[in-house]
Amino acid sequence: MRRKKKKMIWIIPVVIVVIALGIVGIFAQHFLMSSGTKTTVSTSLANNPVKTEQSNGYIASSSTAVASGSMNVVADVGAPQWVKVPSPTNLARFTDLSKGDLTIYRINNPEVLKTASSLMAPRTLMNDEIAKYPNTLIMNASAFDMNNGKIVGFQINNGQLLQDWNATGMQYTFVINKDGSCKIYDSSTPASTIIQNGAAQSYDFGTALIRDGKVVPSDGSVNWEIHTFIGNDKDNNLYVIISATNAGYENIMNGVSSFNLENLLELDSGGSSQLSVNGKVVVPSQDNRAVPDYIIMK
Repeated sequence: MRRKKKKMIWIIPVVIVVIALGIVGIFAQHFLMSSGTKTTVSTSLANNPVKTEQSNGYIASSSTAVASGSMNVVADVGAPQWVKVPSPTNLARFTDLSKGDLTIYRINNPEVLKTASSLMAPRTLMNDEIAKYPNTLIMNASAFDMNNGKIVGFQINNGQLLQDWNATGMQYTFVINKDGSCKIYDSSTPASTIIQNGAAQSYDFGTALIRDGKVVPSDGSVNWEIHTFIGNDKDNNLYVIISATNAGYENIMNGVSSFNLENLLELDSGGSSQLSVNGKVVVPSQDNRAVPDYIIMK
């Protein structure tokens, strides 16, 4: 009888310890989830695309610090200025290289204009821009908030900073410098450095597909939707590309593989996607959407 009591004396503390450890584990898991340290797959990669070297192209978070707050922003840059983008080659100004599900135009030795001079630039229709800038190539550019019309993303025009990097997530921007050279930066580079390096204009929204001549694996943001892209090749010809619905990342990359692109960046997509050449609408907006930022080439 005494032995039985002795065994029970040891069992009770063990049970209490096990229960206590279980409770601590539950609280620890709850704390980790509420504090944001639990790794989850993002459902908004299109808004905050993240570069990855993973073979499947998906990643949940980025360890790269966002370099923001390096300089003051301005509310308005004044009248937009044209920037010459020179190329050593002498080709037709606008060349249609479209194939399959891809509308592709190469632009040789153009002058380029970014229309947005402030983050609250008025939204205009493609036909309004055609009337204002005849005999040009016109494509939608940076994304905007559909509720208030405010342009989003990293924004430079006339060599001045309209909006800095967002606080979270890897972001990219396609920059045209004052000397006409082009480069894709990511959010690890401060705005002050980008402008000191000669930035005149920037275009932002999505992920980089090609950067410094190297293909960037898919991060999932190039999905079934219609997508708009801007890029440049090794001879500094510019390219504008609009992919049809369901074209997909692999199809897009195969379609541009022969162009020797140095950079290719996704711009505002979906219903905003639209393109005109010499006064003719080549790709209409799916819902006749007015947008606040266009890239114009002449």
